[in-house]
Amino acid sequence: MNTESIHTEASRPGTGESMMSPIQDALGAHRLPKRRALLSWATLFTLSAIAIHITGVLLQPPASWLLVALLLVLTIAQLITAIATVIVPARRLLLVAGVVEVIALLAWIFAHTTGLPDGSSVWRPETLGSLDLYLPELEGLAAFFYLCLLWRTWMLPRGLWRTLQKWLPTFALVLLLVLGLLNQRVATILVVAFILNGQVPVCLQYVFLPAVGLLALFLLLRLVIPRLRVRTQGAWLTALILLPSLLVTTFFIWGGVLNAANVAWFPETLKVVAPAGRTTTLEYCRPNGGSPLAMDITEPSVQAPHPAPAVFYITGGGTFQGSRSLQTGATDDAYFTHLRDELVSRGFVVGALDYSLVPLYKVSDQVKDAKCAVRFLRAHASELGIDPQRIGVYGPSQGGYISAMLGTAGLSAGYDVGQYLNQSSHVQAVVDMWGPVDLTNFSGSPSWIAALTGGGSSATLKAATPFPYIRSDDPPFLIMHGTDDWFIAPHHSQKLAAQLHAAGVPVTLVMIQHGSHGLAAAGPDQNPSPNTLVQMTADFFTHTLGGK
Repeated sequence: MNTESIHTEASRPGTGESMMSPIQDALGAHRLPKRRALLSWATLFTLSAIAIHITGVLLQPPASWLLVALLLVLTIAQLITAIATVIVPARRLLLVAGVVEVIALLAWIFAHTTGLPDGSSVWRPETLGSLDLYLPELEGLAAFFYLCLLWRTWMLPRGLWRTLQKWLPTFALVLLLVLGLLNQRVATILVVAFILNGQVPVCLQYVFLPAVGLLALFLLLRLVIPRLRVRTQGAWLTALILLPSLLVTTFFIWGGVLNAANVAWFPETLKVVAPAGRTTTLEYCRPNGGSPLAMDITEPSVQAPHPAPAVFYITGGGTFQGSRSLQTGATDDAYFTHLRDELVSRGFVVGALDYSLVPLYKVSDQVKDAKCAVRFLRAHASELGIDPQRIGVYGPSQGGYISAMLGTAGLSAGYDVGQYLNQSSHVQAVVDMWGPVDLTNFSGSPSWIAALTGGGSSATLKAATPFPYIRSDDPPFLIMHGTDDWFIAPHHSQKLAAQLHAAGVPVTLVMIQHGSHGLAAAGPDQNPSPNTLVQMTADFFTHTLGGK
């Protein structure tokens, strides 16, 4: 990050400096002698944090105008200081920018640990996984860079402190790399999550390439406008330095913005109200009194029979990503939306839940969250119009694994902890879609997949699978898996189906010919087709739980 320094016309005598001198005098005469690459990183990180804040406020604001106003004021302060430090990188402005980022970071910490009060309640957002850390990471790094730049406004004599002043960001980067080498599993998960959460190549298409295009356009304008060329000396070097920071912030912006659009805020007081014919976001559990967990509940029309059967969707995501939202941009979203609407039209109450994600939490916590969701539905069956004896679950990939655990693991498995313990977490129907149920055997999968399970001995991993808990009174299963699945090999579903069948559990295994990892992951030769699989799932729940 301490790459070659860049002189700009604003710092040259006789040019832009004379115009900026009144502002300089007001804000402090101590400016950076040279604009450095570090300033571009700090600015882009701040702008990325601003984009995440704005998305959250617009699409998923807390139901408190005071908190919305607080978030907007903080965002505006970040924007003003980021622009000001680019125009006039003076000591006082760098200090203000660093302090604003520190305040933003502290606000995030308080919101996600103790909650933010608005006078009537204390509001707290979800904290699920690494995507939720993008915002504090951006604000923390921006604050660090601004304060490093602030330190550089002092001219120190040659020696240790001068060396530290120049190379501190590089030392910090080396320290992060060393920590990553010391904990390779967490580092692997974070790197994989950073890349996959960025949704390459979509983020490159919609964020990075347009930004590069604007940069290229500016450089072309310099060639035809002499005055602009004179006032932007060193622009080519600036552009080269901006490219890596633009690439990194592209991943942060894309993942952070998509996440902010779905992070729900909840007050301390739980309110369970779900109007007919609408989708409502409710807090279903708060494990260990910590982060709240959200569930979207879609109720059928008033004319539908009540109490109604209920099913809920558990998203996939390789243990480290995933959202209850069916509008994430994933190719399967349209099919799962169709499935939800089909089930609602048949008189089902349909839920979709968030759950804790690796590496902030363990895979076992995900099963505990889902079991708590079942108990929540039973505890509030009357408010939600649910028949507590007719609850089903379905999910793809990791959601399929969690669904299979709900269908097999009973009280003795140790996953029933937390709230609503006077209710059963037993379900009456399970649809497992290409779930990684055999944690002891990931043959046929990418090498890094096994790291996402948390590791452990063979006995530990086996205890975290459905197989030890299979009993003859387990609910009916519908299991689906693509024959060409490159991510989770078909042997996972085949083994589960065989053991369920051997125990006398009603089970149907559908091997999707030419199917890959997902409903829409294969070509036109897939059989059954995605739409057929949607209908099979709806018919299965109608048959096992009752519906129209």
